[in-house]
Amino acid sequence: MEIIRSGECGNSPKNAFVEAFIIALIGGKVPPEMLSDDADLPSSPWSTASALRISHAISHGRVGAGNGVVTEGGKTLGFAVVLEFANTKGDRVRSARLYRDG
Repeated sequence: MEIIRSGECGNSPKNAFVEAFIIALIGGKVPPEMLSDDADLPSSPWSTASALRISHAISHGRVGAGNGVVTEGGKTLGFAVVLEFANTKGDRVRSARLYRDG
């Protein structure tokens, strides 16, 4: 899968974590070290995505969010992900919600 990052995360480790988490979630392979023990995650609806472009990845306190577009089967659809971190450090996700066009 071709991945195009937002380019906005250089000065914020939490924003970089949000971006990395979104890439893992969309790719269907979230590493256990990114999750709390009681994590609640959706499964990725894009099992054969050919491209992922992240437009924004932001965080504040115990919340993170990102949006972008995914291309699969010649169709490009928008998405947004909202994360709840397990702590204010923002190094583990407790829950994620995935919203998508279509």
